[in-house]
Amino acid sequence: MSITTSSRAASLATALVLSAALLLYPRILGARLGPVEHAVLPLLLLGVSGAFVSGLGYRPDNRVARAVLSPAAAWSLMTVGVALLALRRLAI
Repeated sequence: MSITTSSRAASLATALVLSAALLLYPRILGARLGPVEHAVLPLLLLGVSGAFVSGLGYRPDNRVARAVLSPAAAWSLMTVGVALLALRRLAI
């Protein structure tokens, strides 16, 4: 497997795991969604969307969409989202 194929597979696997976790166990965000969770969730979901797009190998023609849905942006958003949720859980 080349680097491109393995990074696409990692992006797709991570997107599948995060989306399954959020769909099957939504309480992972907390019993009650506070302002922090509401602020973090769009970032996390945008990262998951970008990981799905890059994992499936689609490359948008639009420059802005390509930048937003790039693997680097997707991984950054997912990392920040998970880190903020973990810090929030530790603070409670």
